[in-house]
Amino acid sequence: MPVHNLMEELVGSCLKEYMLRHVELQNLEDGEYADIMAITLNRLPAKYVSTLKGEVFAKTQLRAQLESDVYKEMSYAIEKVTSFKRHSEF
Repeated sequence: MPVHNLMEELVGSCLKEYMLRHVELQNLEDGEYADIMAITLNRLPAKYVSTLKGEVFAKTQLRAQLESDVYKEMSYAIEKVTSFKRHSEF
C-alpha cells in the first residue's frame, strides 16, 4: 500500500456532505472545489498511513477527533473562495 494522506479523504468526504446541505455550493466549478480542498488541507495537519491496518485505525480515530477542525477550516476556505468569486464578478 503506498503512503497517503488520510486528511485528503476526510476533507473530501466532509466537503461533499457540506455541499449536500448547502444548495448555494452545489454549483461549484471544479477549480473552486479544488481551491477549497487545497486551502482546507493546507490549514490542517497531514495524517499519513502506509498500511491497511494503520488506515483502519486512523480512520476510526480521525473522524471523531478532527471533524470539527475540518469543518472550521473548510468554512474558512469556502468563504475565501466564494468571496473571491463574488468580487471578481463585478
